Amino acid sequence: MVEPGDRNPPGGVPELVCPKTHLPLEPVSGELLERLRGLQERGELTTIEGRALDSPLSGAWVRIDGALLYPVIDGIARMVIEDAIALEGEGPAAGE
Repeated sequence: MVEPGDRNPPGGVPELVCPKTHLPLEPVSGELLERLRGLQERGELTTIEGRALDSPLSGAWVRIDGALLYPVIDGIARMVIEDAIALEGEGPAAGE
């Protein structure tokens, strides 16, 4: 049983997955993160619901197929589909 506050749950660290498709997620590359920050500065970075991200990105998780990205704001991953960002045109593995 895992107790609240356990830092090392039995079985190791679970893999992060997309809440919609359950495909694995991986950390975004530094290059892509910089491009995303540039889009955000120009007001061109929006969620799949069309909302602009107001808070600066501190990181992101990209779905392994490169189609969606989940932002990390102030060190907290936004792992809900409504906060996902479509990566149209970024290609497989988000341009890596």
